Amino acid sequence: MAQLKYRLVEEGAAEGRVPLNLAFVDKRDVVAAGLTYREACRAVIQDNADTALTVNILDVDAVTVTSDGIMADGAVVACACGDHGRMNEKIGFLAASEIPYTEEIIATEPHMKQWNSPFYAGRRLHRGPSAEDRKNLEGHNENMCITGRMCNNNTGSEMMNTIDMTEILALILGQIQIMHDGQVLIGVAGPEVSVGIGMVVREVRGRIFGWNYGAGKTAHSSGEYAKTVKSDYPVIAATKAQHAEYVLRALDLGLVPGRDLGSSPVNLAIAHAYGVAIPVEEITPMAWVELESVGMSKEKLAQPVAQPLTRQQIIDQADDILPGIPDGKVFQVKDICTYKTIEL
Repeated sequence: MAQLKYRLVEEGAAEGRVPLNLAFVDKRDVVAAGLTYREACRAVIQDNADTALTVNILDVDAVTVTSDGIMADGAVVACACGDHGRMNEKIGFLAASEIPYTEEIIATEPHMKQWNSPFYAGRRLHRGPSAEDRKNLEGHNENMCITGRMCNNNTGSEMMNTIDMTEILALILGQIQIMHDGQVLIGVAGPEVSVGIGMVVREVRGRIFGWNYGAGKTAHSSGEYAKTVKSDYPVIAATKAQHAEYVLRALDLGLVPGRDLGSSPVNLAIAHAYGVAIPVEEITPMAWVELESVGMSKEKLAQPVAQPLTRQQIIDQADDILPGIPDGKVFQVKDICTYKTIEL
């Protein structure tokens, strides 16, 4: 008899910090069970027939990109929503098909130079859905699926209950830690994360947006209000040391926030401490309004630091350098997950 394994982060987990039920499935377990992604999501939803939840299937051997342009060694390949055992077959499931490697991607999307680095070379890429993936969904600027009260947005990185408007951000670097049974940082996002979410890179089939914006621009375009948009949402993230490692990999390739990478507060803070010259004139005035509202001063970032930190120093001091999630607490994944098996 075949089995399907999955991880469930239940409502109330992490000392009450997680407000929704979130299921995470390893692609390898889906393949081992002989299921399609849709069948696997449906099975998990039916296994939780007494509640509502979201489901993400991740390929830990693939890559994706954070909204601000940092490559991650793992990707959401499908996501779904369920409400008391049911999944809307038309709009309750969303796949994100592989994007083949081409020289054009590297040439037109500067942040994608990371794909050629030793950390990521040869891995499959999944970002947002293709037109075929989205065929049953209405045209809108975010990649989501929905069933009943549950919505899974931005290709599996933002989940919400549409009845009581409860919401959580599940950042991809945090999801990767869940799949590896590592450590996650869970807390309230704070103004810096709220602003950072809008500092997106330009991509064809991006996880959140497409060819709309670009490095140095803001997708929020809402001035000082940007810091409040998602500031009070709970968030599941990688630890700040883990996050710093991913950003440093990009910086070590010569990629620069505001030019090649999104000008998020995290990217800017790490780059400045590392001695990277910030191209402040390439960051738009609207983006600066949002950044300065959370203390990221154009004048300060334009000035080089007297003594740049080393790579290891930034990782060691990441909790002080990386802004956001002010009340965050680090949890062992095994302490916040229930490990479940479905007999098929």
